[in-house]
Amino acid sequence: MAKNCVAELVMRCFEARTAAHLAHLRTRSYAQHKALDEFYHGIIEATDAFIEAYQGVYGLINDYPDVEDIEKETDVIKMLKNLRKWVLTYREDCCKGQPELENLLDGITGLIDSTLYKLQYLS
Repeated sequence: MAKNCVAELVMRCFEARTAAHLAHLRTRSYAQHKALDEFYHGIIEATDAFIEAYQGVYGLINDYPDVEDIEKETDVIKMLKNLRKWVLTYREDCCKGQPELENLLDGITGLIDSTLYKLQYLS
């Protein structure tokens, strides 16, 4: 279960990155433009750090699933809230009680939260 959960986490984060980049290109708000820029750059680094640490402990993941079509979500705030909810729901399955993985996943959640703040209150 955990490897599938982690593979899905990676795919969801990568899909969110694409959706955020598209929203970044479409927005007329400079504040949103900058917030989304920070997110789509940061989510790749944060996800990469998590998956590399996970694979260092549990071995390579070779199969990555298709996930729901996140990148077609036009409401980027809704998309980020859904991603946050998914990450929190499957946190235990993805981290298996490993504190270093929990810390790395907290970085992903923190990036989502910071981006939501900027999109909702600074734009």
